[in-house]
Amino acid sequence: MTSRAIGIYPGHLIGASFGVVFVIVNGGLLGQPAQLLAGVLACIAAAMVLIGFVATIRRGQQPPERDMPRSRTAFLVIVGIEAVLLFGGLALLNQWQPAANVGWIALIVGLHFLAFALWWIPGQRELVVIGAVMSALGVIGLVIAFTSHDEALVQLIAGVGSGLVFLATSCATAMRVLLDRGPETQPE
Repeated sequence: MTSRAIGIYPGHLIGASFGVVFVIVNGGLLGQPAQLLAGVLACIAAAMVLIGFVATIRRGQQPPERDMPRSRTAFLVIVGIEAVLLFGGLALLNQWQPAANVGWIALIVGLHFLAFALWWIPGQRELVVIGAVMSALGVIGLVIAFTSHDEALVQLIAGVGSGLVFLATSCATAMRVLLDRGPETQPE
C-alpha cells in the first residue's frame, strides 16, 4: 500500500493568492504599521506556497485523479450557484446594509468550499476546514454588520480572518512539502 505524496497544486496557489488579497484589502482596522506588516507577512506566506508548488512539480507529483466528467459538472454547478448567491446577495446588501458585504463574501465562499468537499473533491479535509471556518467568520461578520454596523470590524474578522484561513491551510501543506525529503532520501 502506497501513501499519496503531499503536494502543492494550483488550488493552493489560488487560495494563497486570495488570502493575500483578503488580508491587504481588509486590513484597514489594523492601522499602520500593522497593516503593512500583515500584508508583507501574507506575501511571504504566499511565496512559501509558491516554493512548495515548485518543489511539487520538481518531484513530478500530480494532483489526485478524479472522475473528470462528474468532477467538471460538479465544479461548474457549485461555481454557478456561488456566483448567483454572491453577486445577487451583494446587490441586495449594497441597498440594505453595505457593512455586511465582506461577511457575505466570506459566508458564500466558505459554503462553496463545503460544497467542493462534498461533491467536487469528496473527502478533502482541508476543504472542510476552510469552508467551515470561513462560513463561521462570515456569519460572525454578518451578525456584527447587522447589530453594530461596524464595517471595519467586519472586514477585520470576516476579511482578514478569511485571508488567514487561506494562507494558514496552504502554508501548512507547503511546510509539509518542504520538510518532506521524498522517497529517494528515506532509509530502506
